[in-house]
Amino acid sequence: MKESSKSAVLGITLTLLGGIFWGFSGSCGQYLFTNCGVTPRWLVPIRMISTGAILLGGAAVKNKKKIFDLWRNGRRAVRMLAFTLFGLVMCQFAYFKAIELSNAGVATVLQYLSPAMILVYTCVKGRKKPTAAEAISILLAIGGTFLIATGGDVGGLALSLPALLWGLAAGVFLVCYSLIPVPLVREYDTPTVLGWGMLLGGLVLLPVFRPWEINPRASLELFGALGGIIILGTVLAYSFYLEGIRRIGATRASVISSIEPVSATVISAVWLGTGFTLTDIIGFAMIISTIFIISLFPRKD
Repeated sequence: MKESSKSAVLGITLTLLGGIFWGFSGSCGQYLFTNCGVTPRWLVPIRMISTGAILLGGAAVKNKKKIFDLWRNGRRAVRMLAFTLFGLVMCQFAYFKAIELSNAGVATVLQYLSPAMILVYTCVKGRKKPTAAEAISILLAIGGTFLIATGGDVGGLALSLPALLWGLAAGVFLVCYSLIPVPLVREYDTPTVLGWGMLLGGLVLLPVFRPWEINPRASLELFGALGGIIILGTVLAYSFYLEGIRRIGATRASVISSIEPVSATVISAVWLGTGFTLTDIIGFAMIISTIFIISLFPRKD
């Protein structure tokens, strides 16, 4: 096998693993909420501080001085704070709150409405009409959300309204997560940007959420699921995904990483016994298909 082919295979494998680990972390969150007395108010700051410390520690090993460069530019510092609050803190909390109120599969799929949301945002900002492929993607995203929320019954909600709203909020804040840090990651390495955002976000949440007032049931299961979220679902997932982008490109990586909602749904069903209806599966497929359409039929201009 040629070296380039080996690199592509490795890139695809790493990207798949990253998406699967992201989906697994959602199921770990669902397990903690259901079985260990954990709430998002406890989990989110603990996850963010732990992940931030690990990422910044790794970045410091490579170049200790460079990790502070970001704060020497006022404009970049303000953007970093915006990314921390709206791209990380709110995205993390909304996602895990949606899991607490529904399940990992539903929350992850609703969060994956973000590509369609970004599409709408760019069309409005650029004052451009959506292409045929983009219009189909938007309609599929709306239709998929409708099926998940109502179960196909126009007269009522199959999903609780708070769960639906938190899931949609997770998608909105994932848009912020995707757009706000773009200038930052162009100038600084991603572990540094993500590490600072995670660490600062967790520290900001400590006096707000006061996780020390919540007493989850300490057990090997708790620490195992928490480790799955921090190590597999954050540190390794992001590292594998970024390496996948380097080897196979962002477009292919974004399509392959859409295994995340599939893995979250399958793991939630097999491990936690979560039930999904045929209508749910159709809704999931409609939303996930928007990622493929947007990636395979990009706007030429």
